[in-house]
Amino acid sequence: MKLSEKTVEILKNFATINQSILIRDGSDLNTMSVQKNVLASVIAAETFPKEFGIYDLNEFLSALSLFESPDLEFGDSSMTMTGSDGSSTSYWYADKSIIIYPEKEITMPECEVNFILKEEVFNKLLRATGTLGLNDLCIRNVGDKIVAEVQDKRNDTSNTYSIEVGDYTGEDNFNFYFLTERMKMMSNDYQVEISSKNISKFSCGDLVYWVALESDSTYG
Repeated sequence: MKLSEKTVEILKNFATINQSILIRDGSDLNTMSVQKNVLASVIAAETFPKEFGIYDLNEFLSALSLFESPDLEFGDSSMTMTGSDGSSTSYWYADKSIIIYPEKEITMPECEVNFILKEEVFNKLLRATGTLGLNDLCIRNVGDKIVAEVQDKRNDTSNTYSIEVGDYTGEDNFNFYFLTERMKMMSNDYQVEISSKNISKFSCGDLVYWVALESDSTYG
């Protein structure tokens, strides 16, 4: 089996959520942060023949990069990576008992707020987070508009950066708070759904992220 460039990029992204991953047989790839507040899943182009664990995903990807167009062969306790020049390495699986991974699917509750988060806007929010040193993202309504604002909610005089992201037709006011460090999504356009049950869903085709809200989020 060869891994597509897209799958490699997804695994690089998943490594920012959790350094370890359990890959199950089939095409579904998913990961969960150690704190269990971020979960991501995607349907890969490949079909994996067996379940195996990788303890250090960045190390695995670095090993993969040693070869040009490597072929992967999956054994019982390790895989063999073989390059086009005949070079190879054995990479041993990790026991699943030492890996934090999703054990069941998330059922998204009814959402009160939804909008399209454009890639350009998402990237601007991330840049503002780094530039201004802000730890919080607030999704709130200003009248009939949905606004995304990066801020420090513990400091009333902190710098902020805000931008409109959609229209709001509801009647209840809301302030949904996220830690910016949980915004691990790949750069894409996302359909965003937010529930007052303190869970959110960011979808781009088969690529989905669930991100927990902060407990001081309010609705109504």
